[in-house]
Amino acid sequence: MAASLDDILTTQKNGVIAINNIGQAALGLWNYSKGTVISSGSAPTGVFGILYTAPIGTQIAIVDIEVCNTATTPGTFTICLVPVGGAAGASTALFYNAPISGNTTVQWTGQQVLLAGGTVQAQASVADITFKIGGGPGQ
Repeated sequence: MAASLDDILTTQKNGVIAINNIGQAALGLWNYSKGTVISSGSAPTGVFGILYTAPIGTQIAIVDIEVCNTATTPGTFTICLVPVGGAAGASTALFYNAPISGNTTVQWTGQQVLLAGGTVQAQASVADITFKIGGGPGQ
């Protein structure tokens, strides 16, 4: 029996999601949550640099980002999730001029989907700030 529009709106309001194949859904969640390292390195200072590009024909779930400042002095960083044709800046920022103390590592966990050709771009105020990005292919 097909669901009525009222049924669908009620389930969305209550945060309920119907899953036809729980095994397939669980596998998809596992692939997203395990957070394989897909990129690591440093970003340029003063300008944005590309840390990762989602391969053509796929979508990638970014689930983990670690930022490490190995300097003794504080710094700032910006991380942007940029769609194809977009530009890195305030409108695409996940973090914008975020402060990070010296000798500190911060970690973000969540789920942001990056479509094919989209990029993760970053910039840092000092060269001693490095990034590690974890994620996996979407299904």
